[in-house]
Amino acid sequence: MALEQYIQRIEDKLQLLVRKLQQVQGENVLLKEQIRLNEEELSAQNDAIATLSNKLQMTKIAGNTQGAPSNKEDDDEFKKEMRSKINDYIREIDRCIALLNS
Repeated sequence: MALEQYIQRIEDKLQLLVRKLQQVQGENVLLKEQIRLNEEELSAQNDAIATLSNKLQMTKIAGNTQGAPSNKEDDDEFKKEMRSKINDYIREIDRCIALLNS
């Protein structure tokens, strides 16, 4: 009789473990879905930030080309950025010319 009780207790504990495993697996599925949704939202927010940064840069460029007043630090920073972009464009044009000539 003691052996049967021992086996029954083991079976009960095993069933409890199986239920807990199923519960944890269900939670895991939900958490993975939440992570996926959060990653999609983060990606969308990063895209929005990049778009807004680009618009801000274009607004700065438009303001500076129209003679809008700016402080000295902003003006120097803008000049550096413009020089850098112009140099990048010149390098790209030089590469295109080299490709056309080859």
